Amino acid sequence: MGNGIYILGMGLSGIYAKMANKSAISIDKSRFIDIPTRYIYILNGYENDYARKERRVDILDDIKNVDFKNREIKGLNKTYTYDKLIIALGHSQAYENIDGYENMIKLETSKDADLLKNRLENSNNVVIIGGGYLGVELAGIIKGKKINLINSGKHLLNGININASNYIKSKLENMGVNIIMNERVMHVTRDRVITNNSEILADTVIYAGGITGNKIIKTFDIKQENSRIIVNNKLRSVEYDDVYACGDSMKIMNLNVPLTAFMARKSGEISMKNAMGNDLEFKYTASGNIINIGGELLLIKSNKFQKNGVIHEDGEVYSGLSKTQIDEL
Repeated sequence: MGNGIYILGMGLSGIYAKMANKSAISIDKSRFIDIPTRYIYILNGYENDYARKERRVDILDDIKNVDFKNREIKGLNKTYTYDKLIIALGHSQAYENIDGYENMIKLETSKDADLLKNRLENSNNVVIIGGGYLGVELAGIIKGKKINLINSGKHLLNGININASNYIKSKLENMGVNIIMNERVMHVTRDRVITNNSEILADTVIYAGGITGNKIIKTFDIKQENSRIIVNNKLRSVEYDDVYACGDSMKIMNLNVPLTAFMARKSGEISMKNAMGNDLEFKYTASGNIINIGGELLLIKSNKFQKNGVIHEDGEVYSGLSKTQIDEL
């Protein structure tokens, strides 16, 4: 027998899993949680700790592998035996297919945001790779630079309301951002970005493109897709009945779910409740997303968007998690 329910990773979905069962044992390599939706505010003058919060973690260890057949978690310091396991290891940026990716700045941690802030002080030509939420928010917040935003698709924020996409494109262009559509980045050097159709001078290149599940999952011997555990609609692994996944670590069979803060919260809660013996089905409910474009807030829903969206008084609409909730863990 193992020693109860373990949670691997204490990002947003892991924290909500823990909140649903505070007796579960959490493992993470850091006591701090980085809040990706706040990285852009570091560029706007906020201190690093605005995007970095301390939280309680039961076991500090760096996970190296999981033996699912023997229910063993292999950490750097120790091996742990579980009865039930919830995998909530977050995401990784998928940039390895770009030749010269070492010449880009990635935004995976608050420290990366600090690095970018310092780099921008001496930059004139900035290229942002990726026209998703992070890419367009970056394009709207960086001031006093020549900015090129490269998007591989024909619309910014692919999949959102087309009127909202067009509005955001127009707003960024009016701010002086040059938007390049339908081009893929092939190579990045120290002073330029080469796409399948053009070359662009750059002294700072920011990667804001696609993500996968945490790269460590790729080494796990379990059914997965893009480093995400394949689960059923109960968020249980299709291969192991004692393993669950949530947030960026899950890939639900026959269901495409946007990986938002709301989905992280809901999946974290349901995965834990089911690990505790419930039989709840994860049902996708479309909700709005808030995006900040040059200081203007947009609430985007599937069929409409609203300008100057309402923010909760504590400002936590961005992360989906308040400081009070973190402190209560």
